[in-house]
Amino acid sequence: MKKSILVTGGLGFVGGRLSRYLSEEFSVLASSRTTPTAGLLKAHGNVQPILHEKLLLREEFPNDIQTVIHLAALNEIDSVKYPSEAISVNIDETRIILENAIAAGTEKFIFFSTAHVYASPLRGIIEEENLPLPIHPYAITHKAAEDFVLAAGLQKKIKTIILRLSNSFGAPVSPDVNRWTLLANDLCRQAVEKGRLKLLSNGCQYRDFVCLSDVERTLSAIVSAGPEHFNRLIYNLGAGKSMRVKEMAELIASSFKTMTGKDLAIEFPAGATESKEHELVFDISRLISEGIQIKNDFKEEIKQLLDFCFEYFHPID
Repeated sequence: MKKSILVTGGLGFVGGRLSRYLSEEFSVLASSRTTPTAGLLKAHGNVQPILHEKLLLREEFPNDIQTVIHLAALNEIDSVKYPSEAISVNIDETRIILENAIAAGTEKFIFFSTAHVYASPLRGIIEEENLPLPIHPYAITHKAAEDFVLAAGLQKKIKTIILRLSNSFGAPVSPDVNRWTLLANDLCRQAVEKGRLKLLSNGCQYRDFVCLSDVERTLSAIVSAGPEHFNRLIYNLGAGKSMRVKEMAELIASSFKTMTGKDLAIEFPAGATESKEHELVFDISRLISEGIQIKNDFKEEIKQLLDFCFEYFHPID
């Protein structure tokens, strides 16, 4: 019998990719706050939809789920606009879904948090033992939600795993997924629509960019792992190596030229000059020690993202 997985936010950006990928091997239930169209559901592979509101009611929570992958949350932009809603959705709903999963006999609860619980901006060596100092509402609410998940795991109520995700990028399942503010995704869309890459900074900042394909494979391994694995409660999930923002832009420009033969200009704000920024090492050695392999095939991930943009977006005059 296939393992049953519930992916909350399973039709979103990261959640959509995970639902589609995991449905090839597991039985996947994907939650959404609205009823998906038949076309949208089909794009996510062999998944079954469930309304998110049902997960907040003990009597409606499914009783045959072995693993919950919890991603449903207000994004970083809406968390600033609506901080009270961020508290409700990102913290309290996490607690409720966790409690309902425990009551339903779920074996494993995987919580997607963010690398920005450590600080903003990220700099230096970032290890799981670092003292979290979140300053953004998105990061603050995720750290508070982490504490409920940690408590449940430490009390042996359910096996819990917290994944602190760095800057993921890649093609979404649907063009309607509103994550085009993410740097790499935004730049690929700019390339197709505007024929140039416009940065909002001098591009010297370091970031850890992780391919969604690596996130997919990592989650498949965690779901399949036996009880002797992944017992450290918190794991950094990233590339394990950083690059400057402008280096990502250069990679996208190079891929675009390979695919189209056209050069892309990289534009910087007026007056922008080179600056020396603190380097970043987002340490993923704890994850690697569990046998996870991060391939960091940036060229292929960017190619797929550009292909997606060519399919769904068109040049804007």
